[in-house]
Amino acid sequence: MKIMISQVGRELYKVPLRILDHRVFVNGEIEAFLENFEVRRNDSEVEKLFQVTETVGSLKYDLSRCSATGSGSGAENLAQLDTEVTHLLDGVNALLAKAKASTRLQETRLAREQRRAEFLTNLEHGYRRIENSFEEKEEEIAELYSDLQLKLNIAK
Repeated sequence: MKIMISQVGRELYKVPLRILDHRVFVNGEIEAFLENFEVRRNDSEVEKLFQVTETVGSLKYDLSRCSATGSGSGAENLAQLDTEVTHLLDGVNALLAKAKASTRLQETRLAREQRRAEFLTNLEHGYRRIENSFEEKEEEIAELYSDLQLKLNIAK
């Protein structure tokens, strides 16, 4: 009877962990996002950063679980490890933010290139209009000159 109660107690202890364990979902979301990102950008450095983030996140989860079960001086070491892992996770998040900033730079660079291409096409169109009007004026002047020659009976 005691064995059965202790087993029930252990199972009840595991229930909140099972309910609140979102690692499978988060891992699936990270993998889907990484796959989309990898297909679009083919960026291996970002993949490594996500792997580090995933590893650090799982370590943080395992560390908090170990600190809950540990006691004494081991708990102090685990608390120190917990703060170090938190700092490491913050550093990885900062690197991810920098990677996002570089994508912003690429987007603005692309926008500038598009504006430059549009400016060059408009400039070329303007050159063609000026050249066409110049040719038209040349033809008009040639016609006026030939009409003037006919009216004045000037031989060529």
